Amino acid sequence: AGSRPDLFGNEFCSVFSRLQDHTTPHSMRHTENVLRQAYGNDWTKRLQLEKLVGSGCIGQVYKGIAIKDDGTEQKIAVKVRHPNVTDAIDDDLDLLRLLVRLMGKIPYDVFKEMKWLNPEGAIEEFAELLKLQLDFRTEAEHLELFNKNFRNDPNVLFPKLVGGFETHPEVLVETFCDGQPFHEFLSDHKDKKELLSEMCNIGIRAVCKMLFVDNFMHGDLHPGNVFISAKDKKFILLDVGIVAAYTDEDHDVIVNVLTSFIRSEGRKAGRYMIADSDKRLKASGEASIDEEGFIDKIEAMVKKAKGEDYLMEHLGTYLSYICEAASKHHVMMNQSFVSSALTVKVLEGIALALDPSIEIWRVANPIILESEMKRNWSKASKQFVEYVSRTDLARITGLDKHLEKIR
Repeated sequence: AGSRPDLFGNEFCSVFSRLQDHTTPHSMRHTENVLRQAYGNDWTKRLQLEKLVGSGCIGQVYKGIAIKDDGTEQKIAVKVRHPNVTDAIDDDLDLLRLLVRLMGKIPYDVFKEMKWLNPEGAIEEFAELLKLQLDFRTEAEHLELFNKNFRNDPNVLFPKLVGGFETHPEVLVETFCDGQPFHEFLSDHKDKKELLSEMCNIGIRAVCKMLFVDNFMHGDLHPGNVFISAKDKKFILLDVGIVAAYTDEDHDVIVNVLTSFIRSEGRKAGRYMIADSDKRLKASGEASIDEEGFIDKIEAMVKKAKGEDYLMEHLGTYLSYICEAASKHHVMMNQSFVSSALTVKVLEGIALALDPSIEIWRVANPIILESEMKRNWSKASKQFVEYVSRTDLARITGLDKHLEKIR
């Protein structure tokens, strides 16, 4: 919310954007205690903290220096978890779960249609994402995978782990990436339209790669976690504790629906959503109602979005319309699709701030096509392996031993 002044207003965003990196920091005593637990009583011989550079909801970050065994120094960032944050998040999640249960108990079916939006599933997915960032060892794993995924992209940087400092649940030591906060960069370069447009294209390609190709999405890409390197104008993406990595089945739903939207195939998108809903509702004996009516609404929405109200540039508005149609026609929303759409909505705010005239679909479409080809090839390969495994062809050709390794 804090990154979308176009939706919520400048005053609202000004207040909530403080949660990104301007929360009240914890004491230096707590930081020292945690570092002592992680790296021993002599940690000051290996680490020197220079200054606090930011404090978010989970922890705070210091700029510092790592002193290596050979006496050389390296600029680092040291992230330390806030005290008692785990208990506070557990309490908040329990409160959200209680509110959802209470809504189901209110008489006169006031919230009867709410169940088709799958609020329980949405909260549990939200809880899983939050819990991920509480253990900095998980964030360390994410950093390694993001660096691997973007090793061939010179325009997108992630911090790297610093050797000699094993990641602790409450401490993460990573390379310090020197850059300018996104909003400051935007303000300082507001007259350089060509540069901002190119940066916008780079950002959109990076996000589409995460979502459509890698199925490993930075789940907290608000402007406070986006920096621009001063020297060569590269994106620096920080704070990767929260990621979205969907099951193959859910990823197929996300990609199929969003691809259908981008290609203006509303009826196909509607059918994908109904098929996914019916599959998950099968055990309960429930199913969607008036399927053609739902498909007609999705088709009408997509047709409207062909013009100036392009769907991927107004996804938040259309998501509300989709949810309303889903409630009326008993189409159970896939929480993975909803969460990915909301993530896209936040990132859209960054893209439009860089270049309000950007046509996101023109940048996204080639990457989506690449993703589609890879997914189709992967499915065909798996089907071939399964087919060969069921026949004597594997034994005759000597492939049986190799297939065992593939499995």
